[in-house]
Amino acid sequence: MIVRPTGDTAEIVLQVDHAVISGQLAEAWAGEVTARDSLLVAARLHDIGWRHWEAEPRLNTDNDQPTNFLNVQIDEHLRLYRLGIEEVAAVDPYAGLLVSMHSAGIYTGRYGTQPALKLTRAPDVQSLVDAFVAEQEARYEAVRDGLDVSQDELWRNYLLLQVFDRLSLRVCLGDPAGPGPMEVVLPDEQTLHIAADGDDQTVAPWPFAVDQLTIKVPTRTIPLTGYANDDALRLALEQAEVEHRTVTLRPVS
Repeated sequence: MIVRPTGDTAEIVLQVDHAVISGQLAEAWAGEVTARDSLLVAARLHDIGWRHWEAEPRLNTDNDQPTNFLNVQIDEHLRLYRLGIEEVAAVDPYAGLLVSMHSAGIYTGRYGTQPALKLTRAPDVQSLVDAFVAEQEARYEAVRDGLDVSQDELWRNYLLLQVFDRLSLRVCLGDPAGPGPMEVVLPDEQTLHIAADGDDQTVAPWPFAVDQLTIKVPTRTIPLTGYANDDALRLALEQAEVEHRTVTLRPVS
């Protein structure tokens, strides 16, 4: 889950809700996309494995606060992504392959497109991480050949999935006093420039097929600290009202 501290409280966005927003961004994307339906499935479901963890979330043992998605224990992270890959592949094998690539990419700086991406606990269990990446990469060629998909097409759709993921994370984490401008490289090597504008975000060049795109982010607000145990965190989340924070993406005027 995405944890955004707001003073003494934390705004929580579930990973599965973040993925739904990724799907909304994919649906609104302009231009021709090969295997668009499979890419939409991958965007909507790329974090579906998180539902297993988010059903029973845990405290961060370093500070007894709700665990942000980048700080989850790596063995759990690998487990939930293995589950998610299989779930998506059962629905759409092409989408499952994209989610497999996405999962391995988390540990490889999105295959060089976001080198700064790090999970804080990964270096402590590097052998587990390396085995997971090798396991996923070992399946790419066989699955791709079975789908009769070219490497170029697959790579382009992988990059688009990363664009939707990163834009959605930006929307979910957005704060006018928070993240600075962000750049995301597109498959055609153009660069998207994203910047906060109050509670909203501007995007240039404009990549969507609509004049502007308004997203409603499901959020839960809970205390940041003061939890006796994991059950206390789970109760707080269960009792929290689901609200919606509105973020509008629009072109630079």
